Amino acid sequence: MSAKLTAAAAALQALSSPTRLAILAAVADLNRQRKPVVLGELGFDMRTLTKEMGRLTEAGLLTRSRGQLIADLTPLSALAEAVVEATALARAIPPASPLRRFLVHGRIETLPKKPADLEALAAALCTLLPNDRTLTEAEVNDCLAQAGDDVAGLRRLLVDLHFVRRNGSAEYRVIEAPIDVTP
Repeated sequence: MSAKLTAAAAALQALSSPTRLAILAAVADLNRQRKPVVLGELGFDMRTLTKEMGRLTEAGLLTRSRGQLIADLTPLSALAEAVVEATALARAIPPASPLRRFLVHGRIETLPKKPADLEALAAALCTLLPNDRTLTEAEVNDCLAQAGDDVAGLRRLLVDLHFVRRNGSAEYRVIEAPIDVTP
């Protein structure tokens, strides 16, 4: 995972420059049109072009094949996957778990309808909360915000399924829950 995140960081760094982004987009557009890439026609001075193309090549976003410059956007897919796998909820739910179908970009898009899936997802959510102390509602919300946009709904789910005990309206505590998140 660390190597993937390092490569992802390098690709993001390469894309952080508007000039490099414009160069990559121009090359990708010419590739898509099946036109040859003529460096002098990209609209950049050769010194800037050479320097920025070197950075894009180091990041694996530009390659040469048969004398042609090729925009290789496949590292961006690996980048997206690495970022998703680094999310807290994706780390809590194994890649082969059927619960993954409820996640989009490592976050909960929709809640399951089946009770077994809902309970398994709640167990995974519990792993985001510290279980060694009482939490405020704001702390619970901060933890659950990693998993989805409807933090109030997720918080209610944990309380309703008895994974979290609420005392009054301000104190929450995780109830000892099973770690297995498979439905």
